[in-house]
Amino acid sequence: MLAAGAAISLALAFHFGMTAIYHTPFNPVKEKYNKEISSYMLPYFGQDWHLFAPDPVDKDLGVLVRAKMRKPDGSTVTTQWSDATSPGLQELYDARFWPSRESRLSSGVPTQLDSWRDTELEKIRKKNRPESAPGKEPGKEPEEEKLKDLDPPLTQNEKDNRESAVRYAQSFASACAAKLWGTGVESVQVRIVSNEFPRFSQRYARDAKGKISYYDLPWMKPIKVAP
Repeated sequence: MLAAGAAISLALAFHFGMTAIYHTPFNPVKEKYNKEISSYMLPYFGQDWHLFAPDPVDKDLGVLVRAKMRKPDGSTVTTQWSDATSPGLQELYDARFWPSRESRLSSGVPTQLDSWRDTELEKIRKKNRPESAPGKEPGKEPEEEKLKDLDPPLTQNEKDNRESAVRYAQSFASACAAKLWGTGVESVQVRIVSNEFPRFSQRYARDAKGKISYYDLPWMKPIKVAP
């Protein structure tokens, strides 16, 4: 009985210790043992707190997918953008008692793509970010070029998280393309669309509209996804 109590205490101490380290800001321990910590915490112990809504939701995020298809004559054709978010949400709305979790797949794409950077390092980079070169429109540089100019540069932890986020988006787009267009898909692309709500100060303005923006990931080879 005493041994069981000691084992349970050690297991709880280990779990709470890993949880505490996982949620702390960037530090040498997280940098060195990121893979071990993340493999333990995810996907079952990851936490996403919204109970008290310290940061109210101020925008909608959606995912669009398109593909390049190989035609019988050997030429390629690019499909139109297809909404990959709304179908999952509709299934969620239609099944109140046994809700579908498919909507979590699409919402996970922008969440992972927007959260792989370390928040503390990003504050430092924002202060150190140089002004855009003459003749170059701000925000229009390719993603890889932006990453090269970061000061301080990406940590190994961030590189791993970014690779995982892109891989997730690639898997999601591949599954959607196979479902929408079947075989013959040669490459897929993901677009993240953001609809920022009108500001609270405009709540009484009937003609107030949100601000829509988007960014595209590069074309990627489709990968086989288990059903």
